[in-house]
Amino acid sequence: MDDGLKQRIIGALVLLAIAIIFVPVFFDQERIVPLDRTTQVPLAPEIEPIEIEKPVAQNVEKFEPAVPPETMYIPDEEREQPDHKEEPKVSEVGVPEGWVLQVASYRHETHAKETRDKLIAEGFSAYTKNVETSKGVMTRLYVGPKLDKTSLLDDKKSIDKKYGVDTILLRYEP
Repeated sequence: MDDGLKQRIIGALVLLAIAIIFVPVFFDQERIVPLDRTTQVPLAPEIEPIEIEKPVAQNVEKFEPAVPPETMYIPDEEREQPDHKEEPKVSEVGVPEGWVLQVASYRHETHAKETRDKLIAEGFSAYTKNVETSKGVMTRLYVGPKLDKTSLLDDKKSIDKKYGVDTILLRYEP
Protein backbone atom coordinates (compact mmCIF):
# COMPACT_ATOMS: atom_id res chain seq x y z
CA MET A 1 0.00 0.00 0.00
CA ASP A 2 1.05 3.47 -0.76
CA ASP A 3 2.26 5.84 2.03
CA GLY A 4 -0.06 8.64 0.92
CA LEU A 5 -3.08 6.34 1.07
CA LYS A 6 -2.14 5.23 4.60
CA GLN A 7 -1.92 8.86 5.76
CA ARG A 8 -5.32 9.69 4.25
CA ILE A 9 -6.97 6.71 5.96
CA ILE A 10 -5.42 7.62 9.34
CA GLY A 11 -6.49 11.27 8.91
CA ALA A 12 -10.03 10.21 8.05
CA LEU A 13 -10.20 8.02 11.18
CA VAL A 14 -8.93 10.90 13.37
CA LEU A 15 -11.53 13.28 11.93
CA LEU A 16 -14.25 10.69 12.44
CA ALA A 17 -13.22 10.22 16.12
CA ILE A 18 -13.21 13.99 16.72
CA ALA A 19 -16.63 14.30 15.10
CA ILE A 20 -18.02 11.48 17.31
CA ILE A 21 -16.76 13.26 20.46
CA PHE A 22 -17.64 16.91 19.73
CA VAL A 23 -20.81 16.78 17.57
CA PRO A 24 -23.10 15.72 20.50
CA VAL A 25 -21.75 18.63 22.58
CA PHE A 26 -22.86 21.17 19.95
CA PHE A 27 -26.34 19.74 19.59
CA ASP A 28 -27.08 18.93 23.26
CA GLN A 29 -29.18 21.91 24.49
CA GLU A 30 -30.74 20.20 27.54
CA ARG A 31 -27.69 20.69 29.74
CA ILE A 32 -28.16 24.44 30.00
CA VAL A 33 -29.94 25.08 33.29
CA PRO A 34 -31.69 28.42 33.62
CA LEU A 35 -30.54 30.54 36.60
CA ASP A 36 -33.14 30.86 39.36
CA ARG A 37 -33.14 34.52 40.38
CA THR A 38 -35.71 34.23 43.20
CA THR A 39 -34.33 34.73 46.69
CA GLN A 40 -34.37 32.10 49.42
CA VAL A 41 -34.10 34.69 52.21
CA PRO A 42 -37.41 35.39 54.01
CA LEU A 43 -38.75 38.90 54.25
CA ALA A 44 -37.76 40.99 57.28
CA PRO A 45 -40.31 40.88 60.13
CA GLU A 46 -42.17 44.00 61.09
CA ILE A 47 -41.07 45.15 64.55
CA GLU A 48 -42.77 47.91 66.47
CA PRO A 49 -40.35 50.05 68.51
CA ILE A 50 -40.90 50.20 72.29
CA GLU A 51 -40.10 53.26 74.34
CA ILE A 52 -37.88 52.45 77.34
CA GLU A 53 -37.70 54.86 80.24
CA LYS A 54 -34.33 56.20 81.22
CA PRO A 55 -32.89 54.60 84.40
CA VAL A 56 -33.12 56.51 87.64
CA ALA A 57 -29.92 56.66 89.69
CA GLN A 58 -30.31 55.38 93.25
CA ASN A 59 -28.63 56.91 96.23
CA VAL A 60 -25.74 54.54 97.00
CA GLU A 61 -25.12 55.94 100.48
CA LYS A 62 -28.23 54.17 101.83
CA PHE A 63 -26.75 50.70 101.43
CA GLU A 64 -24.17 48.98 103.62
CA PRO A 65 -20.92 47.84 101.99
CA ALA A 66 -20.79 44.19 100.98
CA VAL A 67 -19.30 41.70 103.41
CA PRO A 68 -16.18 39.82 102.23
CA PRO A 69 -17.08 36.34 100.90
CA GLU A 70 -14.97 34.55 103.53
CA THR A 71 -17.11 35.94 106.38
CA MET A 72 -20.44 36.24 104.58
CA TYR A 73 -22.20 33.41 106.45
CA ILE A 74 -20.53 33.81 109.83
CA PRO A 75 -22.87 35.42 112.40
CA ASP A 76 -21.90 38.98 113.33
CA GLU A 77 -21.57 39.43 117.12
CA GLU A 78 -21.95 43.24 116.89
CA ARG A 79 -25.28 43.04 115.07
CA GLU A 80 -28.27 42.18 117.20
CA GLN A 81 -29.40 38.61 116.63
CA PRO A 82 -33.07 37.64 116.83
CA ASP A 83 -34.05 35.99 120.11
CA HIS A 84 -36.54 33.53 118.68
CA LYS A 85 -35.68 29.94 119.38
CA GLU A 86 -36.51 27.28 116.85
CA GLU A 87 -39.05 24.75 117.92
CA PRO A 88 -37.60 21.23 117.66
CA LYS A 89 -38.86 19.48 114.57
CA VAL A 90 -40.05 15.90 114.71
CA SER A 91 -39.06 13.41 112.01
CA GLU A 92 -41.43 10.99 110.30
CA VAL A 93 -40.60 8.32 112.88
CA GLY A 94 -41.49 10.67 115.77
CA VAL A 95 -37.92 11.34 116.87
CA PRO A 96 -36.90 14.99 117.44
CA GLU A 97 -34.33 16.24 114.94
CA GLY A 98 -31.07 17.11 116.62
CA TRP A 99 -27.64 18.46 115.71
CA VAL A 100 -24.09 17.22 116.36
CA LEU A 101 -20.60 18.56 115.80
CA GLN A 102 -18.09 16.30 114.08
CA VAL A 103 -14.88 17.32 115.80
CA ALA A 104 -12.32 15.09 114.10
CA SER A 105 -11.62 11.70 112.48
CA TYR A 106 -8.88 9.52 113.96
CA ARG A 107 -7.04 6.55 112.52
CA HIS A 108 -6.29 5.21 116.04
CA GLU A 109 -9.23 4.73 118.38
CA THR A 110 -7.13 5.49 121.46
CA HIS A 111 -6.46 9.08 120.29
CA ALA A 112 -10.19 9.62 119.72
CA LYS A 113 -11.04 8.31 123.19
CA GLU A 114 -8.43 10.55 124.84
CA THR A 115 -9.86 13.65 123.16
CA ARG A 116 -13.41 12.50 123.95
CA ASP A 117 -12.50 12.20 127.65
CA LYS A 118 -11.05 15.75 127.60
CA LEU A 119 -14.26 17.09 126.07
CA ILE A 120 -16.41 15.23 128.63
CA ALA A 121 -14.24 16.67 131.45
CA GLU A 122 -14.96 20.18 130.07
CA GLY A 123 -18.72 19.54 130.24
CA PHE A 124 -19.49 18.59 126.64
CA SER A 125 -21.46 15.46 125.78
CA ALA A 126 -19.07 13.66 123.43
CA TYR A 127 -19.02 10.22 121.86
CA THR A 128 -17.08 8.24 119.22
CA LYS A 129 -18.26 6.16 116.29
CA ASN A 130 -16.31 3.79 114.01
CA VAL A 131 -16.88 4.43 110.30
CA GLU A 132 -15.70 2.47 107.24
CA THR A 133 -14.04 4.81 104.70
CA SER A 134 -11.89 4.40 101.59
CA LYS A 135 -8.82 4.82 103.83
CA GLY A 136 -9.91 2.06 106.18
CA VAL A 137 -11.74 2.12 109.51
CA MET A 138 -11.73 5.61 111.08
CA THR A 139 -13.00 6.69 114.49
CA ARG A 140 -15.01 9.90 114.38
CA LEU A 141 -15.46 12.12 117.43
CA TYR A 142 -18.80 13.89 117.87
CA VAL A 143 -20.14 16.45 120.36
CA GLY A 144 -23.88 16.48 120.99
CA PRO A 145 -26.62 15.78 120.11
CA LYS A 146 -28.55 18.95 120.91
CA LEU A 147 -31.97 20.11 119.77
CA ASP A 148 -30.92 23.79 119.77
CA LYS A 149 -28.68 24.59 116.81
CA THR A 150 -27.58 28.02 118.11
CA SER A 151 -26.19 26.64 121.39
CA LEU A 152 -24.26 24.06 119.40
CA LEU A 153 -22.84 26.85 117.20
CA ASP A 154 -21.57 28.54 120.39
CA ASP A 155 -19.92 25.23 121.38
CA LYS A 156 -18.39 25.05 117.90
CA LYS A 157 -16.61 28.37 118.38
CA SER A 158 -15.09 27.37 121.71
CA ILE A 159 -14.04 23.88 120.54
CA ASP A 160 -12.54 25.22 117.31
CA LYS A 161 -10.52 27.83 119.23
CA LYS A 162 -9.33 25.53 122.02
CA TYR A 163 -8.42 22.45 119.94
CA GLY A 164 -7.41 24.18 116.69
CA VAL A 165 -9.90 22.24 114.56
CA ASP A 166 -12.67 23.16 112.14
CA THR A 167 -15.70 21.25 113.37
CA ILE A 168 -18.58 20.36 111.06
CA LEU A 169 -22.24 20.88 112.01
CA LEU A 170 -24.32 17.83 111.03
CA ARG A 171 -27.83 16.51 111.61
CA TYR A 172 -27.96 13.84 114.28
CA GLU A 173 -28.92 10.43 112.96
CA PRO A 174 -29.66 7.92 115.75
